[in-house]
Amino acid sequence: MAVKKIAVRELVEFILRSGSIDEGKNSNHTPQEGARIHRQLQKEAGTDYQKEVWLKKPIEIAETAVQIEGRADGIYIEEDQVFIDEIKTSETPFEELEAGIIDLYFYQAMVYAYIYSEQEELTQINTRLTYFQTTEEKITRQIRSFTFTELTEFFNDLVKRYENWLIFQMQWRDTRNDSLKSLDFPFDTYRAGQRELAAAVYKTIHAQQKLFVEAPTGTGKTMSTLFPAFKAMGEELGERIFYLTAKTITRQVAEETVTKITKKEGRVKSVTLTAKDKICFLTERNCTPEHCPFAKGYYDRVNDGLWDMLNNADQYTRPVIEEYARKHELCPFELSLDVSRFSDIVIGDYNYLFDPTVYLRRFFEEENKTNLVLVDEAHNLVNRSKEMYSASISRENIAQMQKDLDKSFKKLNRAFTRVDNEFELIHQALDGEAYHHQQAAPESLINSLFKLQEQIKEWLAENPDHLAQQKMLPVYFEILRFTRMSEFYDDHYQTTVEHKSYDLIVKEYCIDPSWFLEQTMEKVGSSILFSASFSPLDYYQEVLGGGEESLTYRLPSPFPNENRLVMVDASIQTTYQKRTQSIPKIAASIERLVKNKTGNYLVFFPSFQYLDQVADYFHDVFPEYAIQIQGSKLNETEREEFLAAFVNQPANTLIGFCVLGGIFSEGIDLVGDRLIGTVVVGVGLPQVNHEQELIKEYYDEKRNQGFSYAYQLPGMNKVIQAAGRVIRTMEDRGIILLLDQRYTNPHYQNLLPPNWSDRKVVYGPEEVERAAQAFWQQNE
Repeated sequence: MAVKKIAVRELVEFILRSGSIDEGKNSNHTPQEGARIHRQLQKEAGTDYQKEVWLKKPIEIAETAVQIEGRADGIYIEEDQVFIDEIKTSETPFEELEAGIIDLYFYQAMVYAYIYSEQEELTQINTRLTYFQTTEEKITRQIRSFTFTELTEFFNDLVKRYENWLIFQMQWRDTRNDSLKSLDFPFDTYRAGQRELAAAVYKTIHAQQKLFVEAPTGTGKTMSTLFPAFKAMGEELGERIFYLTAKTITRQVAEETVTKITKKEGRVKSVTLTAKDKICFLTERNCTPEHCPFAKGYYDRVNDGLWDMLNNADQYTRPVIEEYARKHELCPFELSLDVSRFSDIVIGDYNYLFDPTVYLRRFFEEENKTNLVLVDEAHNLVNRSKEMYSASISRENIAQMQKDLDKSFKKLNRAFTRVDNEFELIHQALDGEAYHHQQAAPESLINSLFKLQEQIKEWLAENPDHLAQQKMLPVYFEILRFTRMSEFYDDHYQTTVEHKSYDLIVKEYCIDPSWFLEQTMEKVGSSILFSASFSPLDYYQEVLGGGEESLTYRLPSPFPNENRLVMVDASIQTTYQKRTQSIPKIAASIERLVKNKTGNYLVFFPSFQYLDQVADYFHDVFPEYAIQIQGSKLNETEREEFLAAFVNQPANTLIGFCVLGGIFSEGIDLVGDRLIGTVVVGVGLPQVNHEQELIKEYYDEKRNQGFSYAYQLPGMNKVIQAAGRVIRTMEDRGIILLLDQRYTNPHYQNLLPPNWSDRKVVYGPEEVERAAQAFWQQNE
């Protein structure tokens, strides 16, 4: 078996960390900024300073070959004395650091000092902490000296304390791999296309490539991707799977799939990551030891809690995490991250890999080809990734914060004023226009925001009990995100300025994040991106960073065509100019569809305004039908109540009026008689706005396909997703009705799923009724 490699920093932090979680004292620098400061300090140290020295120590722990390794920031000799330099950067003043944090920094240097002393046969060596406080650019240095004997005792004790954890990991790995090698497919038979998809996923993992898969709803994509990934893990082709989704409901499907695998004797540990704000035990989250008992002393208790979890449970869902967090008085979010180190599969949101501000650095900061990534409903990643790499800043938010600030904080007030002056210059440059965009980054504004950011950070630390703290934090995080995104700004971006409602909004808008996604996926062993609506595949390959080497795979629909009817009512025009006069025709077509068979139906509209207009008209003209209307801001309870009304074998017809691209247009399963018909009004085109027009211009220049990339393709994806709510299982029967004459246009027809080629074009409510009547007569 290969030698197990353990990073020095990971080993030291895991075994020797102590103290509390204190979000107020966390460094907010990106890895790029920290690396830049490291390089600056290393360069200033002179030519005799050896930087980034690779050190390794092979040992045996519990009959297992282990290599402890890492890079010392610097090694230098002064007056015949050898020094190991450990560089750390943060905004927190050195004198405010807890003693435990300073000790932890030195512990890393001590491991490097031990390895280097042994290699060079030194009897004595020095360690130096170089601490760069970024707000005032102040450098503090401390030196601690050790004999080789002292370092040997320290290192041996560190290894001994790690031994039980390593034994546990190795034994679990053997148990896991043995179970996965013999794992059978959890069902008696494969669905149509499942075996082929599973084989394609396994081969992709084996070849360490990227695969883009379109697999229709009902194929069983979750099992078809997880099962081969676990089999590959059993064959030592990967060590950890990341199952990434956009929605909570698809995370639950992944959890259920893991449970099915464990019931077939597959031994795997899984963890589901829940957003910090959602899982926090406090009414109002405040991650400081002064305000949160679960943060205070967290690192003193966490390893006991971890050991308890690892030895008594395997599936760490939210309820399980909360149970152990309360038992050991631990922050549930941090506990979920810590147990992820020992988990075989991590289930969570896209941002844990792709968002440059919140991604899991413990897994993705460095390249690790043993990580396997599965991205569910990956069509959602197109817009999500644009959001992840974009940021905006509001003049009004900053100005209001300054108004609420005590004038006695002169230094901070001056920093606020400098930012406002920059906004004023931008406002003047608008010259009365409401909108402006440019290729160049707003460098002057960014520079003033960096300075304000540092002043706020210092103020927050110095005034923990000030009444303005809670107002300041959102402004601080808004600034922080904007400055961080500025580090990524390149020719994939545009700067937009919008003047509205007395506010000035400056945005760093990432039009094309594909390069960033590609760089992220290059760090892992294999990435499988899959969706029920992933056409055309070459479009998604391009916009999601597939690169030239990525693979594509499309499964045909497993459902018998006779189980569903796809209709296009080409008599209806839903363009914006025609919307008012289309309302009676739309209502009539819906009514003629539903009158043929009692049941549950969903109708999707391109906007809430259009939805409300048709719903009001429909209710007035056809009051005999029960209707439900999706509100614009439903909470989780209201969402569940909406869906609960769609019961099996209803006594009366129910029609739900919903919005395309909303919470009911994808990711919900209304199987059997819970849904027998879906109506889609329009072709789903996004509303014309400044950002969509920037996308159009960008792809017109790049590929001469601007309208397609900005409007048609995103729109058609929403249509296909909404229509896909009808047929969820092999037994389902239902009708898809598309209301728009544009579906007869070849430009739109070419974007429809191949299995809709038998769609029936009708003209008017009477023909809708006849076609629906004939379908249900055949399917009684």
